[in-house]
Amino acid sequence: MAAEQGPFLLLNTKEIVSRLHEWFPDAERELVVVTTRADIPTADLDAYAERFLHLEVVPSLWELPDAQLADLARRFGVRRILSLGEREVLRAARLRAELGLPGQSLASATAYRDKHVMKTTLAAAGLDVAPMRAFRTNDELAEFAWKVGFPVVVKELDSGASNGTSVLMDEDALSALPERPDGATRLAEAWVEGDFYHVNGLMKDGEAVLAVPSRNLYSDWFSVAFDAPTMTGMMPDEDPLSERLRDTARQVVAALPAVPGLCAFHLELFHTADDRLVVCEIASRAGAALVTDVHEAVLGMNFYGASLLGQAGRGDQVEIRPTGERLGFVWFPPAQGVLRALPDTCPLPGTVTYRARGDIGRRYGSAPGLGLPVAEMVFRLTGPDTGAELRRIEEWWDDNVVWEHRTNAVPDRWKTPRRKPADA
Repeated sequence: MAAEQGPFLLLNTKEIVSRLHEWFPDAERELVVVTTRADIPTADLDAYAERFLHLEVVPSLWELPDAQLADLARRFGVRRILSLGEREVLRAARLRAELGLPGQSLASATAYRDKHVMKTTLAAAGLDVAPMRAFRTNDELAEFAWKVGFPVVVKELDSGASNGTSVLMDEDALSALPERPDGATRLAEAWVEGDFYHVNGLMKDGEAVLAVPSRNLYSDWFSVAFDAPTMTGMMPDEDPLSERLRDTARQVVAALPAVPGLCAFHLELFHTADDRLVVCEIASRAGAALVTDVHEAVLGMNFYGASLLGQAGRGDQVEIRPTGERLGFVWFPPAQGVLRALPDTCPLPGTVTYRARGDIGRRYGSAPGLGLPVAEMVFRLTGPDTGAELRRIEEWWDDNVVWEHRTNAVPDRWKTPRRKPADA
């Protein structure tokens, strides 16, 4: 079968520009790239631009209005719009609709980006989601809180990685929440107590064709509000929950408006004490942080590359070559305080890579979202209990990092319990 013909317009914020020729060998004839600086060499930008049909490097994609991108697409006769970032999903869909191009529709993009639309659709399909309400005023929020009780989670409808998320513990916190002058709609959800999981994979025409379940110690919100590690590890097939997570992923993808062709997805869920799987949210893009890196090492396939080829109508070129390994990673975020000591290496069995990135003596403050970690690590998993292996890493970190005047430690209520000495 002949490959779908370009040119293609890529809206990019990821560090993948140096790899585009792996997936598009004829990039100099078919790729129109609008990208942030990402991994483009700052020197000799003109020479680098010769590798593509057209290259524009911008400080932010949002500096370019949709009309300018549409004009660029018309100028080069673009036949498909490609994107990888969370914020670009809806924008790419709007451009496709305006230009009459194939790909993820505006309805599908909205279902994967607007959390209220997403969860309303999933609930109608019989999937378990947290009780929720779209609200504009604090009075409406208070009515919801009275109904479901505290804590209450407040989210932006289209946020990602817990950016802009607040957890209101009581009425005082609710009263202190600023009203929106423009009356913009936000989403309120009941708090879900449970263990946190990811499923990362590929979907094709509304069907999940690859689903890799992973255990997390904390949801992203804990890494933004506190200093909980962003930590995830792939689960073994023999874990009874693995197949349930895969099956839920299949149901979620089937319930939402289909993304045409091959596309990565990132699904987040809670497993509650009463054995329910509650969907947190799903995105029609690859997971962030080191999700793509560890899955590429295990699957021999890059989620970014697979998504780009799928959006270009070339999903049949994607090959999966699994190694049979299980990997995980951790980003250790900065605490609010002064960093006094940081491990140079990690002696734990299973360590693949460890990199210290923090500055000793620096005072770190709060951040609006997930930022750069003070250390990061990739590790190999071999045991049947992924959670126990993750806790071992967290304990090692807690015992070896030193913060002075630390103000945002994970509260005891949510801190994962230390293993008993017999389990060490």
